[in-house]
Amino acid sequence: MATTTITPEPTAQDREGARASVRRRTVRTIKVYWPVAPATLTACAMGDLDALRSDESFASFLRVVETSPGLGDFGVYDDVFEVSLGVEGFTVRPGARPALGSTGARSLSATLAVTTHVDADADDDALARILARIADAHPWEVPVIELSAPLDLVSRA
Repeated sequence: MATTTITPEPTAQDREGARASVRRRTVRTIKVYWPVAPATLTACAMGDLDALRSDESFASFLRVVETSPGLGDFGVYDDVFEVSLGVEGFTVRPGARPALGSTGARSLSATLAVTTHVDADADDDALARILARIADAHPWEVPVIELSAPLDLVSRA
């Protein structure tokens, strides 16, 4: 026996209630690939997230977030960021001064993909200062830092 569920079309009152329950804010995401010690990545994968606080490399990222007004600002929450665990692969070319690996060798790095947000209306100078602070704190010769186009961030109203 087949069952069919019929959902009535939302009324104007339903649509207005849905709009009132969420808030949209235009932001840009900053995503940075940050190397950590393999032990830190392992500890995080096993649920020990405090390992991030004691990782020497990641501590420099935390200092940037905590001292950059507007970075990771979610109103009643500040310094907000998200972390995904991962691995980055690369081959060092001649002329590089790598923090990890050697010329011609394929290397793998325990890496975090760290995402935070900044208001899309941040002026160019403020945004440039934030990006420069991230790049300056980054341990790699060529940091991988992504800046998104403006996008809407949705939260509860």
